Amino acid sequence: MTANVINLDRAQIAQASEILSNAFDSDPIFRYMMPSEEARRNATKLIFGIILRENQHCQHIYTTTPELKGIAVWVPPGRSALSFLGSLQLGLLMPFKLGLPALGRALSLFNIIEKYHKQDMQRPHWYLANLGVAPAYQGQGIGASLLQPVLQRADSERLPCYLETSTNSAVRFYQRQGFEILRIPELPQNVPPMWTMKREAR
Repeated sequence: MTANVINLDRAQIAQASEILSNAFDSDPIFRYMMPSEEARRNATKLIFGIILRENQHCQHIYTTTPELKGIAVWVPPGRSALSFLGSLQLGLLMPFKLGLPALGRALSLFNIIEKYHKQDMQRPHWYLANLGVAPAYQGQGIGASLLQPVLQRADSERLPCYLETSTNSAVRFYQRQGFEILRIPELPQNVPPMWTMKREAR
């Protein structure tokens, strides 16, 4: 099954945040950072909302039509997923949403992920910040469809793509889309494993 893919409209950000929050609710890394289910749901909706608002104007956030079933957030070469103001906004709000212990885990992990990203991808590249499909629609080819606009553009521009993921099933999914494992980052004890992946232009 393929999906009709369009750019996300700003009016759809709240709904898109909800979809991403639901899609990542069982993600091992999010559960490690935010063990409390209520705090995790509240925090992830806030996090995804800020990321979506920060990147929507670039027109590289994709969803399905007529019904929003999934979201792909791509960050173009030379940009960050969050601006200084976006990072500041998260920094001010997260202590109230998460509490200090969970915030400390999240910041520590974010710094590690950023370190490997900068170290391993020093040339221009497309970054897949988030890909999530509503649980009711997973396994129907929607995720693959949402990737296609930027994968095709990256191929035409001869640029690589980069992402991080945290489940074996996601690794296998991305391998089917042409990504290869780049690194299994060294993480603190008790942190679930993560993989960084790279796709060279075809």
